[in-house]
Amino acid sequence: MPRSAPVDGFVLGYDRSGVGEPVVLLHGWPGDRTDYEAVVPLLQGQADVVVPDLRGFGASDKHPAPPADAYTAAAQGRSVLGLLDELGLRAPVLAGYDIG
Repeated sequence: MPRSAPVDGFVLGYDRSGVGEPVVLLHGWPGDRTDYEAVVPLLQGQADVVVPDLRGFGASDKHPAPPADAYTAAAQGRSVLGLLDELGLRAPVLAGYDIG
């Protein structure tokens, strides 16, 4: 499984498969990228599907940092945006549930 470059010291684990327009699937709480196991095969024939684990979940880094600083929506967003930039994804379709 690939891992992203760090953002604020956090590295995200993610899966990527398929070809086509980019689609990013964001899991909710408490969950991880495996929540989309049934969805990815439906998309990967027509989309470049990226499914990250958010900070603190699954294969992503978990640091003993204050949640109000390191695990806020803004902090999670910085990591996701860092991953999108790293992968060169411009204007992907974003889909999620709950906190995703």
